[in-house]
Amino acid sequence: MFRKTISKRIAFFAMITLILGSALLAFTVLRKPKPEGFPRMPAQSLPSSGGLGQALSIYQDLEQLEVLNGQVREILKKQKLSDADSTLLKGKLKQIDSIYKRAGAH
Repeated sequence: MFRKTISKRIAFFAMITLILGSALLAFTVLRKPKPEGFPRMPAQSLPSSGGLGQALSIYQDLEQLEVLNGQVREILKKQKLSDADSTLLKGKLKQIDSIYKRAGAH
């Protein structure tokens, strides 16, 4: 009986020792290093001179694109285009193209 008690105690202390040893390893040797700061997402670099002026310029370009797209839709709704309509459509499409080119330069 005395032997069973000793073997149970040895097994218990061995189990506690292994649990404490694994906890010690988990918090020291196996710990992952903390990331420094916030993770950086890949993004396009924005020019430092942009700011609010550039945002307003982009907003105005978007408004102008919306108006021009509406005008192009109205022209294209017609069954037949006259020479004046074709010229007007060509001018509107050139304006849209210039806005897209300007947006690419931003």
